[in-house]
Amino acid sequence: MIVRIVKRIVRVQPGSLIRGSAVLTLLALAMMVWSMLDPTPLPVMLAMSLGQLLGTIAFALYGLAVYKDLMRIRRERRDSSQSIPVIPETKT
Repeated sequence: MIVRIVKRIVRVQPGSLIRGSAVLTLLALAMMVWSMLDPTPLPVMLAMSLGQLLGTIAFALYGLAVYKDLMRIRRERRDSSQSIPVIPETKT
């Protein structure tokens, strides 16, 4: 089951990964702020566990988006350099 989830996430476009990362980051931040404004045990425990989990997942999604974008750029550079014919240098 986890393998299927990971395969699905890897196929997602980088823009969607960044949007998901932003949403999770805002949720985690809201939990952290809630624990600061209402410092009772429940909000603090939720912020420290669930907020940390959401923030970590958001960071991983962002890292995956950056990695996929870098791989796309490398692939485009490699493909464009192969399609350019090399002109042999002539000596005069």
